[in-house]
Amino acid sequence: MNSCDAAAGLIDVHTHVVPAEFPANPSPATNARWPCMCVQAAGQRVLTIDGKPFRAVDARAWEVDARLATMDRDGVALQVLSPMPELLSYWFDERDALSMTHYVNATLSAMVERAPSRFRALAMVPLQYPALATRELSRVKAEGFAGVEIGSNINGVVPGDARFIEFYAEAERLGLAIFVHALHPIGAERLQAFPDLVPFAAFPLDTGLAAISLIRAGVPERLPRLRIGFSHGGGAIVPLVHRLHQGWSLSGGFDGALPQSPHHYAAHFYYDSLVYDAGYLRYLLAEFAPGQGFVGTDYPFAIEQTDPAGFVRTVGTADASSLICGAAARFLGEA
Repeated sequence: MNSCDAAAGLIDVHTHVVPAEFPANPSPATNARWPCMCVQAAGQRVLTIDGKPFRAVDARAWEVDARLATMDRDGVALQVLSPMPELLSYWFDERDALSMTHYVNATLSAMVERAPSRFRALAMVPLQYPALATRELSRVKAEGFAGVEIGSNINGVVPGDARFIEFYAEAERLGLAIFVHALHPIGAERLQAFPDLVPFAAFPLDTGLAAISLIRAGVPERLPRLRIGFSHGGGAIVPLVHRLHQGWSLSGGFDGALPQSPHHYAAHFYYDSLVYDAGYLRYLLAEFAPGQGFVGTDYPFAIEQTDPAGFVRTVGTADASSLICGAAARFLGEA
């Protein structure tokens, strides 16, 4: 699929891959967080990190045929594959980070090669080392990736931090998209009494914070051709942008740093549909960021949006083809 064909099916931009196995830990004395896959019965496996179970997964996480069967059932024409966010490994040293990066990216590439008409992929890079990550983008481009997935913070540093600007500039130059996914939310330690609130509440807060940090840093102003998308509908971006706009108004555009309003920049970001509420998604697509929403399900994890085609029908947008495939094709650089 090289352009939008709504009749052919959906493009799902937010799906994840976990490799069926991992290479041996290259630094067992110092890197306890290297992932390991434990095989269980009935096709189930458990990913362990630091010797603790992290997530149970099944063959859909790594097996092409299993994914294709689900896609055919759900009317999904194309999936965009990206690493399970925990695999981004921002806490590894340079050598181990590159090792994991190349291994996961090779896994993604192999899946795309099995079914190139049904898959695209977003790579990972060791963004805790911005100069190294920037150099890796040329490899990412040469290997056929549509872009990269990054975390909503990088070891507690927001994506809008100045240390990442050259990375974004190189991504723009190469025509690579950036997909921001929630990861280890800032302030999650305050939720120790209710750890279940981390994925259900702190993730969207961190995603929204990541988005407004990029706006405040002037990234979309300086790099207007850079395509940036956000998981979970941008999380809490709507109220955060409204409040940021008030600060922009009171401060003379943050002392001239932002010539356009925060909403102007937010309206040019991309957002996935993983908000679980048709009314809110309708507002996001019609009022906040018209034409900038694409389907995202978080497949194959338990929190995924099931029956994405049915959910899209309940949204009832005036431009359904944009949500089904048009915005995704533009995000991927294919339209």
